[in-house]
Amino acid sequence: EMKKEGRDLLQLKADYLAERSIPDNISEEASENTFVAVASYVLMFFYVGSAIGHLPSRVHSKFALGSAGIFVVLAALGSSFGLLSYLNEKLTMISVEVVPFLILAIGVDNMFLISRAERVVPEEITDPKIRIGLAMREIGPSIFVAAFCEALAFFIGQRTDIPALRSFCQVAGIAVVTDFVYQITIFLPALYYDRRRV
Repeated sequence: EMKKEGRDLLQLKADYLAERSIPDNISEEASENTFVAVASYVLMFFYVGSAIGHLPSRVHSKFALGSAGIFVVLAALGSSFGLLSYLNEKLTMISVEVVPFLILAIGVDNMFLISRAERVVPEEITDPKIRIGLAMREIGPSIFVAAFCEALAFFIGQRTDIPALRSFCQVAGIAVVTDFVYQITIFLPALYYDRRRV
């Protein structure tokens, strides 16, 4: 009888430790990846600021425009996470760790496309509104179609029975939509003021 109780106590301790190992590993992974995520966003900020503009020039470096683009990405992620939290949807670690890099890539790509389209507008056209309008006439439909197809693919993917994949698709789908909306409503005005400044 004593040996049986001892075995049961040992089994209970082993089960507890096994149950605790998953949350411990998740929190350890999250703390290790926080630095990587922050460093990636900081490096991307400098890359965007130098690649969109002309780095040696203080006037044409466009770091403010790059920071507006990074803000758009962060706002899209915040809106996505906030909406799902409001709806009491559970977020998985894969959603929290992978989606920011995905939306960062999409957002930065859109910034480059919009900025490049505005830059190739003939220099004779000096009104920033007309320049951005002509640029969006060229690149706007392709950005819209890309965002629509990406969001549609993610929203279809959330019909899966795998909880982690469903959460990932929900977060990514909403983030793609909000990123597109913020590109149009935040990044374009930032581009307008940056062009007017120059």
